[in-house]
Amino acid sequence: MNQSFTPPIEHLLKQVNELISLPEVYLKISRLMDDKWSTVGDFAEVIKYDPNLSVTVLKVVNSAFYGFSGQIDSIARAVNLIGIGQLHIMALSVSAISALDAMTYPKDIIPLKTFWRNCLFTGVLSRQLAIISNIRNGERLFVTGLLHEIGHLIIYTKFPDIARQTIQRAKDESITSAEAEQQILGYHYGDIGAELMAKWHLPPDFQNLTRYQPFPEQATEDKLEVALLHIAHGYAHKQFIKPDIELENLIHPSVWEITQITPEYIESILDTVQDISIDMERIILR
Repeated sequence: MNQSFTPPIEHLLKQVNELISLPEVYLKISRLMDDKWSTVGDFAEVIKYDPNLSVTVLKVVNSAFYGFSGQIDSIARAVNLIGIGQLHIMALSVSAISALDAMTYPKDIIPLKTFWRNCLFTGVLSRQLAIISNIRNGERLFVTGLLHEIGHLIIYTKFPDIARQTIQRAKDESITSAEAEQQILGYHYGDIGAELMAKWHLPPDFQNLTRYQPFPEQATEDKLEVALLHIAHGYAHKQFIKPDIELENLIHPSVWEITQITPEYIESILDTVQDISIDMERIILR
């Protein structure tokens, strides 16, 4: 492949749209979300007929992720406890991972399990930071963290040579992968992920967080949420992707002032985040 060839972002997305789509169960739940007359029973009924989603919902609500006391053994009760908004987000997480399972790429780029562990850790830490920052609906930061690197999956799958080139440049110049992609492609994985989310009709804030996470100083909306996601991404990358890189090179200094969170606080919750991530890995990634 000609290394000087730069695929337009629209070209990437067209190929991906032909390869993956969100499952019907997620689309049904989304339609119910738009129906003001829908009931909890309607949502429970849709979920019951999708064995994979049913099992996952029950496992998640009974996990440390929510920390409910007592066993929750029915879909209807689970929906009542977490609410239809969080159910919608959970369905998106499961559905997106299911859809993205169709994408494969050369193992030398990054092991797929490592990729998803990195994203899952980002999601769990983002949610924990959202909770202590008093952000409503912290679950949307969880799912955005889980999906924020889908742009990388697309590059790895469709243009592995370019992926290797950007990874090597990031290593050689001690810059982030997004900076290397911006230099080589003229756009980065956050741009690709945001555009794919738009085509999937995901909420604008999901798109915004995904697009600006790599460069939080450029965000004009959702600045706090973008900063929290960026911090979580940095810690996850330090643990799973770039253990030899200093955190200072992975996290933009502006986010500490925006969030008013200290590195010391994050260090104090990392063990809990790791435990929840392992629990969620068994449930969601299987």
